[in-house]
Amino acid sequence: MRKIIILCVIPILLTGCWDQQLLVNRTLVNGLSFDVTKEGNIIGSVRALNMQSKGGGQFEIYDELVTAERPTTPGLALDIDSKIAGELDASKAFIVIIGEELAKKGIHPIIEVFYRNMNSYMSSKIIISKGKAKEILSVEKEKSPIAFAILQLLNGAEVDSVIPKETTFTVWKKMLDPGEDIILPYVERVEDNKIEIAGVALINDDKYTGTTLSREKSSILMLLVDQLGKTNRIALELGPENKRRAISFVTIDLRRNLEVLVDKDNKITCKINVNMNIDVLNYPHDLKKELNIKKLNKDISNELTKQAKEITDILLHANSDALGIGRRISSFHPDLWKKINWNKEYKNVQFEPIVKVNIIKTGNVF
Repeated sequence: MRKIIILCVIPILLTGCWDQQLLVNRTLVNGLSFDVTKEGNIIGSVRALNMQSKGGGQFEIYDELVTAERPTTPGLALDIDSKIAGELDASKAFIVIIGEELAKKGIHPIIEVFYRNMNSYMSSKIIISKGKAKEILSVEKEKSPIAFAILQLLNGAEVDSVIPKETTFTVWKKMLDPGEDIILPYVERVEDNKIEIAGVALINDDKYTGTTLSREKSSILMLLVDQLGKTNRIALELGPENKRRAISFVTIDLRRNLEVLVDKDNKITCKINVNMNIDVLNYPHDLKKELNIKKLNKDISNELTKQAKEITDILLHANSDALGIGRRISSFHPDLWKKINWNKEYKNVQFEPIVKVNIIKTGNVF
């Protein structure tokens, strides 16, 4: 009898949930953008999915762009919420786009809003846009909201090792580390309804430096920072100017060793050795002649080493410690770290990258 009473009481206690939130009462935000005006005000925009019940379990979904402007970030959410039906819910905001002019002033105040909110989506992708971020978020797509389309582009670029895997959580964590700078995806609007990942934006502290790397160079940078996704496709031109030869290949596996040395005069040298096995995808050549794999390995290695040095020079010029050299100094040379201003000393680092390639597949023809 006692068991029967318990079985009857338990379902009654579990019939409701005091903190339930119905979808029909909320407006889901899937993308946000932030820009700065000439007067210094912050423009915040959201791409919101508004669900309207049609009865019988049927819903109609509206995708709308809502914008607000304030002198500072706090309060933007209240202004936007007042312009839409239902309760604003940013717990599934997949992308956060920051316009380049605002990013140059610092992205910390933008990220902090999401990091301190317990309902924020900590896996949101942080992006720097060419021009106004709102211009990216306002693109109209026929099949799916633009935020989802951009998210798919980002996921694909991460798999192809074009951009790093960064989220709101990892960006915030790295911004608190004085020994490493972040790099973020850089997107631009190339047509009325087309968005392109143009490469990566280099950051110093929390400020966009104004310097970017193209998709081709960012793919090589990913090798230098030891981030190989599912694949890494690279196209190069080999040889002298008058006899250029095009080749494309995919990196199959990667081994990178980074060593930071400090001499008696506190001169800092960073040696980067990258060894990679590759699969040649395309290499037009005279099929009547036997392919010289050894020479081709050397030519590709020399070209990648040259480009790797160009990239490290760009990092120094932008004062962006994307390789985390400062963290290694602070860990292995703490006395030196305490007495230097890393923001000023970083530009004196001597980079010595060496890339060695080993072709293990050349396709089915040669």
